[in-house]
Amino acid sequence: MRGVVFLFFALIQSCIGFSQPYEGLWQGDLRYGSASLPFVLKLEQIDGQWNVTADSPKQGVKGIPGKVSFKGDSLFVQLQGGIRISGDLSGIDTIKTTFVQNGVELPLVLLRQTGMRGEPFRLNRPQTPRPPYGYDTVDVKFTNDYDNIVLAGTMTYPRKAGRYPAVVLLTGSGAQNRNEELFGHQIFKVLADYLTKQGIVVLRYDDRGTGESGGRFEASTIENFSKDAIAAIAFLKKQKQVDAKKIGIIGHSEGGLIAELLAGQKLPHLSYIVSLAGPAIAIDKLMVEQLYAIGKAGGMNDLNLEIAKQINIKNFAVIKSNATTAEAYRALLNNVGVSVEDKGNTELRGELMTMLTPAYRYFIRIEPEAYLSKITIPVFAAFGSLDVQVPATPNLKSLVALLPKNKNSVLKEYEGVNHLFQRAKTGQVAEYSQIEETMSPQVLKDIGDWIKGL
Repeated sequence: MRGVVFLFFALIQSCIGFSQPYEGLWQGDLRYGSASLPFVLKLEQIDGQWNVTADSPKQGVKGIPGKVSFKGDSLFVQLQGGIRISGDLSGIDTIKTTFVQNGVELPLVLLRQTGMRGEPFRLNRPQTPRPPYGYDTVDVKFTNDYDNIVLAGTMTYPRKAGRYPAVVLLTGSGAQNRNEELFGHQIFKVLADYLTKQGIVVLRYDDRGTGESGGRFEASTIENFSKDAIAAIAFLKKQKQVDAKKIGIIGHSEGGLIAELLAGQKLPHLSYIVSLAGPAIAIDKLMVEQLYAIGKAGGMNDLNLEIAKQINIKNFAVIKSNATTAEAYRALLNNVGVSVEDKGNTELRGELMTMLTPAYRYFIRIEPEAYLSKITIPVFAAFGSLDVQVPATPNLKSLVALLPKNKNSVLKEYEGVNHLFQRAKTGQVAEYSQIEETMSPQVLKDIGDWIKGL
């Protein structure tokens, strides 16, 4: 969900040149408890302009864009994803910096990597399908007529002629490609591969403004993404391989939320939904639960957990309110103990302003409970017991209480799996990249069996 480590916000900062000796590759280790994460910063000058990109090799993330500037002997970097790095340029082969993201501040010592060319770090992902696939795959494009944008994706379907059940896959929050690729895991490619082999047509597509899809992602809301999903269903309905009476949505995280909202609105031609870690409580409450669970999994003590929880409750109430941006900004500063007159804490101020963008405030105001009670089609809702992003207990409890009874619906908590439905040990976000499994085989089997049984 939004606000966690791998959620990307586009931040822009002016770029000014700095001295030539710092051009090149710099690498250090981010250490959090016993965990260590290699981090690479690339500074280069192209046509007189300075560029910066970053890699997180162990997570399989490469080329994170950003902006760089300096003031005196200090280096300032802002990277996509709300990452800020500031450091001292007094050394030639060492830059001592502070790395900040989502309120977490870590020391990061960057060492010059002479002659290094950024060779890709190869992650073992044994479930990623490779050709030949045993089914047909075709790249497709379809139009969202509401917003007049063209979306690009991949449709996979059985080779044997016939009409089959079909699903649209909806990614979680943040701009993601059709494979919902995270930390080297191609989650939706794995899911599509399994389901197509089970006789199900699958359409997955790049989020708007991502990959080959048109449109702008950063200014879009859940309403816009819902219209993209509606366009995808309309596209599937026209395909000769598809049984138009058996079209569903499989949504992960925020995609699950969209599936719930569309089902609650009784979208025509939507026959069933699969919600994988889809929020089922008000989003402001979910964010409080999420941040508490992340802090607890990270070892924060009970006192600090409670203090942070109370501040978060106040902050999300402000964001959710109808206060103007200026009024909300002053209230947030007050909640975290910073005066409006204090011109310091620039990083904190930037983070607070990110939380006041129209798209984020729209998201925080969503209350899925109002839609859940109106769903009449079958629902397969799954959660992981180790999920720290959409905690299982409150969301499953909400579904049980609000979802109308349906003999074909399944509400399930999987023991020992995380937010990505990997079999895990802790559920912490840092663990996602360390696990070779992309998705639990049991979860895959249960989804496939359920759809075929409808």
